[in-house]
Amino acid sequence: MSETPSLNLPLRLSIAALFILGLIGGTLVVAYSGFETSPRRGGTPVFVPAPEAYFIAATMYAMSCLAMLALLRHRTKSVAWAGAAVAGYVVLAWGLVRVIGPL
Repeated sequence: MSETPSLNLPLRLSIAALFILGLIGGTLVVAYSGFETSPRRGGTPVFVPAPEAYFIAATMYAMSCLAMLALLRHRTKSVAWAGAAVAGYVVLAWGLVRVIGPL
């Protein structure tokens, strides 16, 4: 079995940023039931409602979860830890949606 290459610090920081930004972005889309676009050259912004926006949120959550698993895989190869991390990720995402939700 071949050894996995070590992740250097800049790469780990980039993956961690992908994890955090994807989690926050997906949470904001879910918490506010959509998102609003901002045209570059003026014009009226368009609100993308929940059914269409949830595809973007699911993509952001998947990207973020994969980044978390990549960082975890660098530390340990245990399937039990990966399962616990995914369960913790779901709880964290749900909790953030409840906290950030519309005020």
